[in-house]
Amino acid sequence: MTSRTAGLLSVLLAAALAAGCSSGEDAAGGGFSGGAGGALSCPVPVGPLAFAVSGRANSPEPGLPQAVQDATVSVLTRAVDEGYEPRVTLVNVDGRPVSAGSETFSSDAGNGIAAEDDRNQFLNGFGEAVTGLRAQTPEIDVLTALDLAGRSAGGNRPGTVVLVDSGLSTVAPLDFRQRGLLDAPPAETVEALRANNALPGLQGETVVLAGLGDVAEPQPALSPAQRSSLVALWTAIATAGGASCVAVVDEPRGGDAPSDAPAVSVVDVPPPPTITPGQTTALPDDNSVGFQPDTAEFRDRNAARAVLTPFAQFLTESPSRRIALTGTSARAGTEAGQVDLSTRRAEAVKALLVELGAPADRISTRGVGSRFPGYVNDVGPDGRQLPGPASANRTVIVEPSG
Repeated sequence: MTSRTAGLLSVLLAAALAAGCSSGEDAAGGGFSGGAGGALSCPVPVGPLAFAVSGRANSPEPGLPQAVQDATVSVLTRAVDEGYEPRVTLVNVDGRPVSAGSETFSSDAGNGIAAEDDRNQFLNGFGEAVTGLRAQTPEIDVLTALDLAGRSAGGNRPGTVVLVDSGLSTVAPLDFRQRGLLDAPPAETVEALRANNALPGLQGETVVLAGLGDVAEPQPALSPAQRSSLVALWTAIATAGGASCVAVVDEPRGGDAPSDAPAVSVVDVPPPPTITPGQTTALPDDNSVGFQPDTAEFRDRNAARAVLTPFAQFLTESPSRRIALTGTSARAGTEAGQVDLSTRRAEAVKALLVELGAPADRISTRGVGSRFPGYVNDVGPDGRQLPGPASANRTVIVEPSG
């Protein structure tokens, strides 16, 4: 974005925030409306507000979920009662996030009705600024946008940061185009960001996450397990960044992406594992059939049962069929430790197959650690593990025969 474009956007936002477009009974204009959006799981303090919102490709058109609108109305209403003037900032989430502008809300109204009119006028202008927001730079850097919003909401009072985006960032150091990153354990990714001093600054702030995992074409949709992983990751990032409380808005966002926004790369979304007789299948390290870090305990045993049921059925359909299970691992720790962990994970898959009715004597297991064809380098130049490739290397390979 050029400085002139950023300046124009800031001026337009400031004008919208200051002037609004209507008041009184027309308070629903600009995308704000009254309604029961449901209470957030975090208390929202009377303090600065920063909204990081994307009007970009591959994500639905910008807007605020009802729960976020209700919380914003509450903050401005209480601010008048307390004689506080909160600063409201809008951050444009794209490949190079910038502040689209900010304005301080104040009211010198002498009675409640007039104060409500001032509040609605302000919100109408802000709502129109939100829905009219458009990305200016290709790709999407959600991490930097969250940090910029965190700094914008700082001050002598605890502030609130609202992120409205699918969360599928495509800019390093959090680029979901990197194989395996979508499935990597959140704690592992957080530690990698911490090591690179890349965690957002959210000290003491309330963080509200909305629209995570909600995408628009051509971005393929996420499965429930993949969306759950994404929500868990961004919650962990906000917490590690110092947030006092993190609320996730489950209200889904839908619709098409803006047609007048720069391109954003599509993030590959691996399909759920399926079995094809005679073909090898690698069970991914994800929320459907993956394991807790450094253990042979399934992340979600019920989800793993659903994935493995077709494998068990494959074995029971013919006495000549067999399955070989090979556990693989990331290159972490000693080679003996890698082999041990990958063996125990292969044994855990076998145990669950047997529980599902598969004959144990037709299932073989072994662990090879990180020494296997197709290993992806998961150690960076500094010797630290790379979360995405490490996750991609943690599999149990199923080789059916017969």
